[in-house]
Amino acid sequence: MNIETKNIDTITVMKLIETNRLYALNAGVAKEKMNEVLSVPKSKLIVDFEAISFIDSSGFGALLSALKTSKEHKSQIKLCNINKDVMELIELMQLDSIFDILQNPTACINSFSKAE
Repeated sequence: MNIETKNIDTITVMKLIETNRLYALNAGVAKEKMNEVLSVPKSKLIVDFEAISFIDSSGFGALLSALKTSKEHKSQIKLCNINKDVMELIELMQLDSIFDILQNPTACINSFSKAE
């Protein structure tokens, strides 16, 4: 698994590539990368789930860790491109009420602009 990141102005867009799973074998790497970005005060991170069709408890743990880091450093994290099956799990765990989830990276970028 690799993580592709690109910066658009002051926003970092992160995408898992070469895998369709966020799970025990790669969640640690994803967590490290998200926390690295979010530990910079007032940073903005978009996690693009375009290729992800499966997530397990380790993957959710990585996301929750990133959310905690974002709050500690007054940073922001948004999720996008979540497929139907993964979204059902997110809703089942009621995580849709604590994460900012949008349709695509453009919607996320635009929502950052409106929030400022």
